[in-house]
Amino acid sequence: MEANKKYKDSIIRTLLNEPKKALRLYCDITGKAYTEDTVVEMKTIDTMLLSKLRNDISFIIDGKLVVFLEHQSTLNSNMPLRILQYIVLFFIAYYKTSKALYAQKLIRLPRPEFYVLYNGTAPCPDVLRLSDAFIETDDSPPSLELIVKIVNINYEALTPALHENDDIRGYAIFVDIINTGIQQGQSLSQAMRKAVDECIAKGILVDFLVQYRNEVESMFALVYDEEMAKQVAREEAREEGLELGREEGLELGREKGREEGREEGREEGREEGREEGREEGREEGLKAAAISLIKTGMKLQDVSTILGLSESLTEDVKQAI
Repeated sequence: MEANKKYKDSIIRTLLNEPKKALRLYCDITGKAYTEDTVVEMKTIDTMLLSKLRNDISFIIDGKLVVFLEHQSTLNSNMPLRILQYIVLFFIAYYKTSKALYAQKLIRLPRPEFYVLYNGTAPCPDVLRLSDAFIETDDSPPSLELIVKIVNINYEALTPALHENDDIRGYAIFVDIINTGIQQGQSLSQAMRKAVDECIAKGILVDFLVQYRNEVESMFALVYDEEMAKQVAREEAREEGLELGREEGLELGREKGREEGREEGREEGREEGREEGREEGREEGLKAAAISLIKTGMKLQDVSTILGLSESLTEDVKQAI
């Protein structure tokens, strides 16, 4: 394996992207029983549209398409909509449905099941539903639905079955050691080195960590940098946006107040200023976060992808550095 060549690469994907291990995880999560000789057909799909749905482990078993997605830190409530994009493109890509949709013969498709492997610290629901995003709801079943089951793989939250899964338990312990080290003031690289050494010493994920030690540190660092970058960008954008909003809102409020009344103008000025300030603040926050990450050694192209920078904002960052 080449370290960090694909944006979607992750420890979970590398650790479990084998038929037997994927099947074991599915059985441990669902409680279903399959023998080791059960046919498991691994599936992947790579497109620019799906670049953010990284770390997928997809396979077909017994007429079902099972998709595991790793998600860290804050759980994204829009995951059902993102997975809807994934499954549509998956069916088109693998079953050539685009040319057969108008034929009389029924296109046979494996029934999809979606799972998010979550190791964030915030409380998470058991499922996410596409219908939760619908603007209008009533008592009748929705005509379109997509359900994503959330599997908490934090060490203290592991079910008895997952606790017996050496790969998941080992990964949970590995992440827990890293998080504990960071909370104690260690740098990310220090915490990761300690986690690798400690896990090997305790016989946890030994073969995997010995073989992929450098790759593990690179993959975990990329995900950690992405989450931190997003958090920094959100905080900086919020603070700068509020400040700009206050300043511009006060100025606009004074001008409008002289024309239509001081109190009414001040209120309208605040609202318009907040809106403009949030947008400007967001861009300034993203720019500052991007520059900070580039100074740590990350490439502009990677930073632009992680933060979702526009072409113009990417150019501004390029000129600033």
